[in-house]
Amino acid sequence: MAGSSPESGQSRRPGAASLAVIGAGVAGCALAAGLRRGGWDGSLVLWEAGRGPGGRAATRRSRQDALWRLDHGAPLLNLVEADDPELLGPLLAQGWLVPWREPVAMLQGDGTLGPAEADPLLRGRLYRGRQGMDDLGRGLLALAEAQGPPGRLATGYGTLVRHLEALPQGGWRLADSAGTVLGEADWLVLSSTLLAHPRARQRFGWSEVPLQRASAGLGDRDLEAALAAIASMELTARTNLMLTIDASAAARWLALPFRLLGLDAEAQRRWGLRRVAIQPLVDGRCAVVAHADGERVPTRAGAPANTPANTPANTPEDATVIAPMETALAGALAPWLEDRPADDEGLAGVSRRQLMRWGAAFPHPPGLAAASMVCPTSRVAFCGDFIAGAGFGRIEGALRSAQALAGRLLALVLLLCLALGSPATAAAEAASYRCDGDLLLAISDNGAVDAPGIPNTAAGTVPGATVLLEWRGLRLQLPRTNNAGPPSYTDGLWWWSLEDPDQPRFLHRRGGIESFSCQAIPAAAPPADGR
Repeated sequence: MAGSSPESGQSRRPGAASLAVIGAGVAGCALAAGLRRGGWDGSLVLWEAGRGPGGRAATRRSRQDALWRLDHGAPLLNLVEADDPELLGPLLAQGWLVPWREPVAMLQGDGTLGPAEADPLLRGRLYRGRQGMDDLGRGLLALAEAQGPPGRLATGYGTLVRHLEALPQGGWRLADSAGTVLGEADWLVLSSTLLAHPRARQRFGWSEVPLQRASAGLGDRDLEAALAAIASMELTARTNLMLTIDASAAARWLALPFRLLGLDAEAQRRWGLRRVAIQPLVDGRCAVVAHADGERVPTRAGAPANTPANTPANTPEDATVIAPMETALAGALAPWLEDRPADDEGLAGVSRRQLMRWGAAFPHPPGLAAASMVCPTSRVAFCGDFIAGAGFGRIEGALRSAQALAGRLLALVLLLCLALGSPATAAAEAASYRCDGDLLLAISDNGAVDAPGIPNTAAGTVPGATVLLEWRGLRLQLPRTNNAGPPSYTDGLWWWSLEDPDQPRFLHRRGGIESFSCQAIPAAAPPADGR
């Protein structure tokens, strides 16, 4: 396990911002790797309700059967965009990922096989974890652990964060379902929608959505807009049937002309399944995972299709789903498997049957706009496959959104030390504005000045000072001019000046001169109840 165990009330080292990440799925682990490889030396804690990293790209293991392991969620990583994520190279070089070499296919509604490229998961460049898909998450954490000072990266597995509290001095406090404080951090990152989406109330019976409650009264319009967008997302549940096949019957499964089988829309309607994965085990057995959307799970007549998420395995409710899904699987694979069990029978050679239910975790487009990933005023950020853009809804989207967020946080927090302000950057000051409707963050920094004795100081700045502007995905570093009067900054193309600090001048030279209307955003204050 990467990192050390986080401790309640963990102290924060002066001069380095601390960050809490909710979720150690691919996005959370990739964010940790991107930040640490980019120079992050502050405290970084990943809180995860599961027993290890990976999320929907985890590998299931058994305490009773040491040779049994199963990729019960995502069976592979596929990359469609032309450029590879920055973290792919190190993962391949260190052997955490390997190219996928097994056959893939698409089952069509007429029962024939077609090209796999029609399945969004099976097109592009395909990779798998060397020992299991959890190697992806473990590899990302290993990359993170290899960088930065020791002891500054921690993981808290088996912990469901239930309560969030905005601190009066800025930052966030996290607590579990019993109200026990887990820790505090300057920045909060959600790598899934759980604590921000209304489904939390239905899934866990909570009376409120944690981040919505904690942010009430902060007055951060960007966070409010992001939460509204997340709340409007449609999310799909997934039910996976997991079968363990004895060695005596595994040979015919492993001889099938595919290891991964997608189903086209007509085939999904016919059999109620979405995808089938066949995974060999080291002792001659194999495992089979049949995926079905939560709304289309085959069930016995009169049985509810959507058993509540987190229902324990092998309950009476599971029996109403396992047998019909097994029958549907047998029907879909009958041309090759030649095994058609009766309704009250199962497939030959199956020694173990289980269900895995992923709650409403699979997002539908359009997702959260990338421009809304960071809310600097409240120090909240988001990453994951629910972020709009390349790879949306897949591991690729989780990787790329985490990579993008790491770059933005490094610019906002690491390089500028916004949250705490080390002695070297004590002169840095941040202010938020809304310019032509979009958030702009301005950080003025006196920095290292070559000639501090220059007489024409203005508002405490001297020539050699800079302002850094974050706006619409742009990062501009503008040097202070030598002009008399209030501070002004320019690089010859962009102009920023503070004649009126509440309405600064923001100009761009592009042929003519573009002028952007800017208004200062008052610093957010905590609500009256301190939350």
